[in-house]
Order: sequence, then C-alpha cells, then structure tokens
Amino acid sequence: MSTPQKKHYDLVIVGGGIVGLAHALAAGRQGLRAAVFERHEKPRGASARNFGMLWPIGQNHGLVRARALRSLETWRELFAGAGIWSDPCGSLLLARREEELAVLSEFLPTSAQEGYDCVLLSPAEVATVAPGVRQEGLLGALHSRQEILVNPAQALSRLTAFLREHHDTSFYFGTEVHQAEAPSIETTAGKFHADRALICSGTDFETLFPATFRESGITRCKLQMMKTAPQPAAWKLGAMVTDGLTFRRYQAFRDCPSYPLLQKRILAEHEELDLLGITVLAAQNGDAEVILGDSHHYAWAPPEGADPGIDEKIIGYLRGLVELPRPDISERWSAVYSSHPQHAEMILDPADSTRIVLATGGNGLTTSFALAEETLSNW
Repeated sequence: MSTPQKKHYDLVIVGGGIVGLAHALAAGRQGLRAAVFERHEKPRGASARNFGMLWPIGQNHGLVRARALRSLETWRELFAGAGIWSDPCGSLLLARREEELAVLSEFLPTSAQEGYDCVLLSPAEVATVAPGVRQEGLLGALHSRQEILVNPAQALSRLTAFLREHHDTSFYFGTEVHQAEAPSIETTAGKFHADRALICSGTDFETLFPATFRESGITRCKLQMMKTAPQPAAWKLGAMVTDGLTFRRYQAFRDCPSYPLLQKRILAEHEELDLLGITVLAAQNGDAEVILGDSHHYAWAPPEGADPGIDEKIIGYLRGLVELPRPDISERWSAVYSSHPQHAEMILDPADSTRIVLATGGNGLTTSFALAEETLSNW
C-alpha cells in the first residue's frame, strides 16, 4: 500500500480505474492536490480487462462522440509523455453480405462531415491493410483510421506513474474508503480531509451511497473475453476487426436506408447470438496475441462463472472473419462494467461536495479524459 504523508487534499478520488485516473489528470492540470484511493493493489475491474480499443466508431453522435475525439487527443499526448504503448491500426468493419456492404456504402458519403476518417476498401485492399482477414466471401470493408489499440493494464500503470511524477498525485492502493462525504474521508488507512470527493467506483454500487445507485436505474453488464497464444512473427491481423453482427449496434449506422434489412437478416440468422448479447471483435496486441470477444449479460447481479458455450459461439463466429495460424485459446476471463439504458455516463450528487461519476456502456477508455474535463469544469 502506498503511504503518502498528506492528509488534506483539494480532491479525493475513489477508484483507480480509467475514470478515476482521468479525473486525477484533469485535477493535476488545474493545479489541484489530488489523491486516488483504490481498494486493490492495482486496478482489476473492466478498465484493466478489456480489448484496449479506443473506439470512436462505436460512439453515439453528438456529445459522446465529441468526447471520444477529445479524449484521443489526450491519449496521444500520453503515448509519448507517459510511455504508453499504442498501435494506431484503425478498425475494419467487414462486409460479407450485400446488406452489410450497402449500409457501409450509405454511411460513407456523409461520414467526413460528422468527423469520421473512413474509406471503403475492396477485398484486395483489405488484404493489404489486414492480411489476417479471411478473404472467402468478402465483399469489402469500411476502414476507419481513428481507432487506436492500447494495452489496458500497461496504460493504467504508466498513467499512474505519470500522475505521481508530473502532478504529485497521491495514491493509496490496497485502501478501502468507508465514508466519502467531503470534507471527511474515512478509510482503512485513516481519516483524510478533502474539499471535494469524487466516487469513480466502477461496479461497486454497495459500499458508498448504495441508495443513490439503486434509485439511478444503473445496472451491471458482464462480458466474456479470451486471447490466443502469440501468433507467428510473420503474421499480422493488421487492424481491429468486426462485422455487421457488431456494427449494427452502433448509432452511426442506424440512419442508413439499408439498416433495417441488415438488422432483419442478423436477427433471422443469428437470433441466439443476439439473445446472448454476443458481438465479435478481434485485435492483436503488442505481444502478438489476438484478443477476442465478447458477450453482454445485463443484471444487477450477473452470474460469476463463465459460460463455456458462449466462448465457443464467439470462436465459431470469428472463424468466418479471420484465419488464425495459432487459434488455441491461452486465457479466458470475464469483466463487469456499469451500464445504463439511456445514459453514456452517470453523474450524481449524493451529498454536498461529493459527486459520483461513472462511464457506462464500456466506453471508459474511449471517453473518460473528456468526461473528466467536463466534470471538473462544471463543478
């Protein structure tokens, strides 16, 4: 456990995941003395257990997408400043059916006006960008060049070190917060004082302000993910890859004239996958492993154990998208993030000078830096 000597802070942040760290960065840039309290020895929630996709293509129009693009600017500063590994490989939305290609083609003409950076590729061009994509039956793909891949655990670790060094942020790992109504902060490391307190507790809805969470309409979403052993050095996936099973869920494509046909076909052919909330994406990390997933189970208390059948359905679908030289799975895991049916973020004020801020819907890595700037500028 870290044991800084300060006992009074301008801002105390509960939670050391990406939302908490983003607020610590925003506070540091404003010259505030901030402390982050994390109950585990290192973050181990959804912030550390995801694809690592910085994913503007999947965000809703308007405010949330603008957050994604502003957050990307901060990420790019941190890649160099904090030594965070990144791969600006972009994403490929594959079309293997006519409805998929039609939706992507209809999206493209106005995409630049909305701030997207996309081109439509032929199958031959896809092979150049992403040699790992299976060519059989491929009609084309939308190449979005804004998406960036990071290693979540490494990014959180490097960002923590950067905050310590450059903004004098204090960290208390292995420390649980029992009471966080500023100015009094009671923890397992003793009592602290803070002008303001931020609760960025991920899916811990029970420890602090449980009644507020119960009344908010928030719930949890459990996902299942996997990764392969390292692929051969000569083989590259080349981009983050998905197809219509997944991109039909993105708001950006729902106004396309062919979208109803795509949705109807997916529901007719993949009803079981839809009921299980399965989306299929793949990305190759810096260790040459391919990360794949995922599923979505929404509940206040989702089941703890993994469902092997869901993993097999994800693997089976992925075989139609990419051809892996080494397809054996080396690791499987689950993660849980907060979710809300209407909101991409949860901002609540349960007490004077205390605020709850959560990024919901699994968009924390993509949007948190801009969300944090908004939180502190409006509080």
